[in-house]
Parts: sequence; C-alpha cells; structure tokens
Amino acid sequence: MTAATTTPRDTATTRMGLRWLAAFCILILAVHEAHELAHTITGRLMCGEWATRDFNEWSLSAGCTTPAPTAAGPLFSYLVIAIGIVLTRRAEWNARWLGLALIFAANPLARIITVGMRGGDELVVARTLSGGQTISPTVYWMTVALVTLICGAGIVAGWRVTRGIRWRAATFAAILLLPMVLTGTLLFVLFNGLLRDGFLAQPIVAGSPVFITIVTAIVGVLMITTAGWLRNSSGPTA
Repeated sequence: MTAATTTPRDTATTRMGLRWLAAFCILILAVHEAHELAHTITGRLMCGEWATRDFNEWSLSAGCTTPAPTAAGPLFSYLVIAIGIVLTRRAEWNARWLGLALIFAANPLARIITVGMRGGDELVVARTLSGGQTISPTVYWMTVALVTLICGAGIVAGWRVTRGIRWRAATFAAILLLPMVLTGTLLFVLFNGLLRDGFLAQPIVAGSPVFITIVTAIVGVLMITTAGWLRNSSGPTA
C-alpha cells in the first residue's frame, strides 16, 4: 500500500493575498447593498412604493402586507451562497477563491446568529406566513434549522477551500467574521449615524437617500475595478 499523496487540486494557496482581501471587502459591501435593493425593488413591484430606508433597515406603508419584499433579501443572499458553493467545487483554484468570496460576502454567520436571537428577515416571513403576532416554538425552530442548513453548508464549503492555507484557522475566522465587523461598524454605526444626523438624507433614487446612492455608486465602481482580484490567488502549493 502506498502512502496518500497531496496534489495541487487538494491543497489551497499557502497564503491569502492582500489584493484578494481588499476585493473581498468591496464585495461584502456590494452584496449587502444588493440584498437591501432586493427588498426595496420587490416592495416597489409588489406594493407600488419605494421603501423608506437606511443602510440596513427599510419600511413600507402599513397597507403592504405581502411577505415578498421581506423574503426577497434573504433569498438573494442564499442565491449568492449557492453560487459560491458551486464555484468551490470547481477544479480551478481561481474559481474556488471567487466562490469563497461570494459565500462569505453574503454574511452566512450573521444570518444564523440573527435568526437564533429571534430576529432577521426569515422570522418575519415565518411569522407572517403562520398568521400570528407571535411565532410558535415549532415554527421558530424550523426556521432556525432551515437557515442553519443553508448558511452552514456555505460555511463548511468555505472551510474546505481553505485547506492548506498558512494559519488556516485564524484566516478562516477572519473571513467568517469580517462581513459582520465591516457592515456593523462602517454601515450600521458610522454611516447610519450620519444619516440620522441628516447628512445627505434626502431620498433621490429608488427611495434611497443621496448618501446611500453615492456610497453605492462608489462601491460599484470599486467592485468593477477589483473584481479580477477575487480570482487571482498566488497559486496552489505543490
């Protein structure tokens, strides 16, 4: 019996490049805004109005009772995670690095934590569909299980891709937590604070304040500029 050998297809890069990390941060912001736009665009299509919003919260009039706008956000995030999982199964390492970025840009850990703390879009949809003001323990745990299954599959796929990376556990933890830290500090605290103070808060495009529109445009340009970096790793080890 011969000892098992490690091939380039089985081992990731020895380290993660700074360019990939920079492009990943831009992608996090882009996917977050796309998630919010999925909410507001669906609200416009289903209810005939643009939502009032900031960087992470939105609201429609009380007359709009369909759960579709709420469901659209997480459905978009799950689609991004699914595409990422598919890419991580590719033989080409460039595709795997892109898949890794897509999975965690959708912030899967935050989705699990939020629903576990009885918050988030998924529980709002579950409560609406169950027809009650409160949610039963059965529906709650079914929702938690579903979100954990979907997002957990993405997290596991991401962990597999990092095999062979130097300081694997620390690097993986950084990739896993960075979306929550970046969106939480930059968008939810700093940028939302500026909006609350009235900074460029007038709605201008699709219900979005001027400030959000400017930030979205800048992130879009940066994402186009740096997109190629997400597929440009230093190459697999031999």
